[in-house]
Amino acid sequence: MIDNITTLPSMFVSIFANNILSKKKLGTQENILVSLRFFYVYYYKKYKKTFDFDFYQRKYNISTFIQDLDGFFNYLLSGQHLNDKENIISFGYMNSAITKANKITYGNHIRSIGRFLKYLNFRYMNVRYQDMSVIEAHEISKINDGHLADMLKTFNKIEVSQNKPAHRYKSLSEMQHIELNNMLIPSTPAFTEKETGEHFAEVINPQNPFNGAFSQYRNYIMHRLMYSYGLRVGEVLLASLDSVGETLPDSRGNTQFLLIVQNLPDDVIDPRRKPLSLKTSDSYRQIELTNDDFILLSIYIEQYRAPLFKEKGIEDHRILFIKDRGDLAPISYEGIRTIYKEKIDPAFISYYPHYRMQGKRNIDYMVTLTPHVGRHTWAYITLEFIYNEVLKENLIMARDYGIKARMNGELDVAVEKLRVLGGWSVNSKVPLMYAIRFLEMVSNESNKRRTKRADQYLAIPEVKLTKPEMNADIQKNYDVFGDNGYDYDSGFDEIFG
Repeated sequence: MIDNITTLPSMFVSIFANNILSKKKLGTQENILVSLRFFYVYYYKKYKKTFDFDFYQRKYNISTFIQDLDGFFNYLLSGQHLNDKENIISFGYMNSAITKANKITYGNHIRSIGRFLKYLNFRYMNVRYQDMSVIEAHEISKINDGHLADMLKTFNKIEVSQNKPAHRYKSLSEMQHIELNNMLIPSTPAFTEKETGEHFAEVINPQNPFNGAFSQYRNYIMHRLMYSYGLRVGEVLLASLDSVGETLPDSRGNTQFLLIVQNLPDDVIDPRRKPLSLKTSDSYRQIELTNDDFILLSIYIEQYRAPLFKEKGIEDHRILFIKDRGDLAPISYEGIRTIYKEKIDPAFISYYPHYRMQGKRNIDYMVTLTPHVGRHTWAYITLEFIYNEVLKENLIMARDYGIKARMNGELDVAVEKLRVLGGWSVNSKVPLMYAIRFLEMVSNESNKRRTKRADQYLAIPEVKLTKPEMNADIQKNYDVFGDNGYDYDSGFDEIFG
């Protein structure tokens, strides 16, 4: 991070980056540095002095800077980090409704600044940099840490504005998933089968929002990998020609079509500005593809991708998903996100407007389609399917062998299978989040069935019953407001208050 006036790097950010950020992934480094840049600009706009200068002047004590986190959050909330104005506009006149999206995004910026301040407190609040005793330095450091931790907790407690519905689950329903898949099926040109001589007519998908066979095949396959196989968008970007293939026949002569989720092979040079890598070691896995998906992949590779390199005379870098223009560079994360934002989401809603047109009234209105929504959608639908399969196996075991199982045991098995398929680590809690949602849905379904069973006895009474007369003493003391005179604090207040 460079100062525009002095053209020198920020000293404290550089120290933090060298000692702490250098041990993190490049993407994480970039995100934290973006947060620091926003904070440094905010601080200069507010005080007309750099953070580094003030931190030095205040003898490396972070105590006064912790209070700026509130102002920084409002600065982000009002969108002022996106303009180049010299001064901060008064927050009182800004629309500062907190949505779930900006709470998460801006909360991450706040946490990044919190880590930075915590590191500065650890590094500088000691006798090496402070003219005080060891005990005094330790006490100040401890107080600063506690104050910073309390401040960060307040941002986690911020409530989302109620004027916009928040998405509780960022996934599609099974019907939405099917309709989206159908919209993106690529059109098929007319062709003649070489072996049989049979001629097949052209089949056009009128809903597909993309022009050209290359775009239709590439985008549909990428979509399938994320929405039907649960690949992260980064894992899709890492797919290469070496990732896909057919296995050798087993003892019965059967083969499988596999997609290997892995980093790029050593002989493949990634020409993208930011080289990619898998998230964790648990992300390495084999995904078995259906015959149809493998056929579509083969058509994309052999009939659309390979001819482009041949026509342009460009050496093939072997990365699977590419742009079809220019130097045929690999597609980027921004490229895939733009495809969903500008093409897929608007087209789908134009065909199915009822999924979102009443968003402020329907609690389950459809989320905006993004690459990562695919992983959420796949995880929930897959967990439900795996659970039902495990349950079916256990019912057969119970019927044939008298072996009984409980839902928790079956769900544990389903969660573990989901963990392996999705490439989550053993310590990751993410698969359990989908299990919680599934349990909630199952519980709601059971409760609904129970309620319906009870409701079959609902009927308006045919005979009017006479109300029994109250005892005179009871009538005399009966309180029409229903509190029966108990307006003092009782033991129930202590229990339920």
